[in-house]
Amino acid sequence: MKLCKVIGFATASLKVEGFSPYKMVIVKSMDENGSPVGEPFLAVDTFGAGLSEVVAVATGAPAAHALPDKGLPVDAAVIGLLDHVSIYKKEIYSKHKEG
Repeated sequence: MKLCKVIGFATASLKVEGFSPYKMVIVKSMDENGSPVGEPFLAVDTFGAGLSEVVAVATGAPAAHALPDKGLPVDAAVIGLLDHVSIYKKEIYSKHKEG
């Protein structure tokens, strides 16, 4: 799993059959300080994550297991909307302290 922040959204008028109920979000991984790292990537979102929300993302083959239809070609899926993240006893994100 990856710790990520939602930085945008993507839409597609044509999708593989079975994808219609799902939104796609653009996410960027976060490091242990909460800073963005790496390249942004698309993830299927079954939760309705909002912009700037911190999420847990499953990648690779396990991502497909996050969806009811296990046969969809998915390599990244939001599997949780995070409320609080602390690393090495340092809080790097709290949904309730966003301002």
